[in-house]
Amino acid sequence: MKLSPASLGGAYTVRGYCALCTAHCATVTTVEKGRVVKLDSDPDHPHGGVMCIKGKAAPELLYHPDRLDYPLKRTRPKGDPDPGWKRVGWDEALDDIAERLLAIRERYGARAVALAKGTKSGTSVDDAERWLGRLLYGFGSPNWVSTTHVCNWHKDTGFSYTFGTNLPTPDLEQSNAFLLWGHNPSSTSLILAENIVAARSRGMKIVAADPRRVGIASQADILLQVRPGTDGALALALIHCLLEEGWYDAEFARNWTNGPFLLRRDTGKLLTEFDLEASGDRERCVVWDESAERPIIYDTASGSMEKTAARPLLFGERSVRDKNGSEMACETVLQAIARIASRYSPERSEPITRVPAQKVWQAANLLAHNRPVSMYMWNGLGQHTNATQTSRAVAALYALLGDIDRPGGNVVFPKPKLNGVDGKDLLPKEVAAQRLGRAEKPLGPPAKPGNCAAYDLFTAILESRPYPVKALLNFGSNGIMSSADSRRARAALCALEFAVATELFMTPTAELCDYVLPATCFLEMGNLSNGFEHRRRAKLHLQYRPAVVLPLAERRSDTSMIFELAKRLGLGERFWDGDIEAGYAHELAPSGVTLDQLKASPGGITVEIPTRYRKYSEADETGIARGFATPSRKVELYSQLFAAHGYPPLPVYEEPLMSPVSRPEIAKEFPLILTNAKFTTFIHSQQRALPALRKSSPEPIAELHPETAAAVGIKNKDWIVVESPKGSIRVRARVTERILPGVVCCQHGWWQECRALKQPGYDPYSDDGANPSVLIGTELRDPVSGSLPHRSYLCRVRPA
Repeated sequence: MKLSPASLGGAYTVRGYCALCTAHCATVTTVEKGRVVKLDSDPDHPHGGVMCIKGKAAPELLYHPDRLDYPLKRTRPKGDPDPGWKRVGWDEALDDIAERLLAIRERYGARAVALAKGTKSGTSVDDAERWLGRLLYGFGSPNWVSTTHVCNWHKDTGFSYTFGTNLPTPDLEQSNAFLLWGHNPSSTSLILAENIVAARSRGMKIVAADPRRVGIASQADILLQVRPGTDGALALALIHCLLEEGWYDAEFARNWTNGPFLLRRDTGKLLTEFDLEASGDRERCVVWDESAERPIIYDTASGSMEKTAARPLLFGERSVRDKNGSEMACETVLQAIARIASRYSPERSEPITRVPAQKVWQAANLLAHNRPVSMYMWNGLGQHTNATQTSRAVAALYALLGDIDRPGGNVVFPKPKLNGVDGKDLLPKEVAAQRLGRAEKPLGPPAKPGNCAAYDLFTAILESRPYPVKALLNFGSNGIMSSADSRRARAALCALEFAVATELFMTPTAELCDYVLPATCFLEMGNLSNGFEHRRRAKLHLQYRPAVVLPLAERRSDTSMIFELAKRLGLGERFWDGDIEAGYAHELAPSGVTLDQLKASPGGITVEIPTRYRKYSEADETGIARGFATPSRKVELYSQLFAAHGYPPLPVYEEPLMSPVSRPEIAKEFPLILTNAKFTTFIHSQQRALPALRKSSPEPIAELHPETAAAVGIKNKDWIVVESPKGSIRVRARVTERILPGVVCCQHGWWQECRALKQPGYDPYSDDGANPSVLIGTELRDPVSGSLPHRSYLCRVRPA
């Protein structure tokens, strides 16, 4: 690795971006006498202008005395209090790792090897994620373990079942109103928060749904403080308001959604041409033409009606004669949704959601009359047993506003074209079908985009179901802390035949591995990226981020480890014989920008591509509008894929499986609702060893309302015990009026000590620890995604 001549002495700056989380804030790093001294925001970058305290603390991360510096090999059995770590050389470690992986593949097949990665939302794994997929799939295993089922899957893939695309970028520069649901960007994505605040300053209205009055939600024009896990009922209440008052976009609903499609009242399924004619097609749907007062056929393959001047009926019931001459009662999809939503009108849903009916009406009125509307949601909606149906209801709400891919709505902005290198083309479909969890979740993460849940991995390790897994590669994955039921996670890792971790620190997960390899932080490695997500021009930006300093000690980047391991596994040709920059050049080839050009352009290059709106209305090669990337080419308020797999095809509300309503017998003993939230100081289970951050948040806390605290004799800053039917933890109380009464909000990720401040670490398995994962089991899950109830469970609190 080469650095500039200035790196040999004196001071210099390097333009780059922070890779600690998905925000990728642009940075200017200052180096003095070979040492990184500070990071500042880069105001000249399209993703610049802001930087959080976590990024500013990166120099402490780089030089922390507890960082891993050398490859380590276990010499004693797993579970032994003394692992007997032995320092080894890189060649010895990589040679042995490759040899053992190949031996396991020979004995059990490639699927017996799994790969776990950290979330790119909150780690630096995004730098290497594409290469990790290429390594795993090239090796022949489908088992890629991540936290997507409790993180981004519902806002991205879940959203795509309605619109055919992941949740697009909010076009905040042109929005008149913004709906923020289950996300606090002030703590986790400062660039998005900055964009929202800037739009608000020019007059944009904000509606926020959150049980806590924090961040952007505290500044919202209307805050809907919803009981955790009942967001689906709230979304249906808002839908009822739009339909009842005619505040929805009728033109968009008529022309671009499947709302006019007819449903059979007897089966609840879509009426098809086959129902009307013996020779009819089961894939062609039926709408009622108001102008001709008869049913007509919609061809899903072409996206066209049999009658060009048809006016599809939006609401109502009609009787249709079937192929046998019998009368069949039908209703439109929108009529069915209106019927479902009416059960959750604001007045009826208020006892469920705890949101006053008047506020729901006000919120619907604000959104409907301040268009265009953009929206954003994240894992506040995803960590529940009803998460998929909730995301479907929120997507249906947004569809009825009609602002998808319009100026000021959520827009699929262009990005420079790159060659994909994630290796998905290397894995045969029949092997992908064997992915852990896919049989139980055929539409969930194991199928699309292709990730396993940790609990399915643990079952394969401990019970050999559906087949045994014998080896695990952990790249930045601290599964002990990020998975529910940490004690079972420990048992699984101890039972593995072979495990490897690449890490910055010796985490609870790394402690249970056979090899621990020292990874660089983002300041010690280069990377090619176009992963700038929150601004229109930033999405057009390409950047080569150079290493600011050479790797300290014997640390290596995840990318270099992957390329070296690939060669030893016989995959050298697929990894450009270990030449990382050749891989970058291959990625860049279609963009028209070369790697040399990027290296010569500190801060990167913005590729000019014009934005096109309403792309769904553009004609394809047949001259018909292309529509949406769904089976019907329409926004699917009724999901044909869900119907085919036995899931409710219309958005419905399902009470959380562990709540005062669904489990009243348990609620007698555990009357409070347990939820959790990220907060500003740390990212997931990281950075608690950094003094600059730990002094701001020295201890684990649980937020509770003064009413809740007074009922059990708890005062602010008291040490308390939070108990669930599964376990208990010990944390400090933060008594605050900003949280809904009856709710207890914890924070996950507490394990690491901070020696500089004499702040302790916390046992991740103990009832005296502070790990909320021990409070949640894995038996209650969302049926589609497999999400777990980290944010809607039952608990009680008492003074410690």
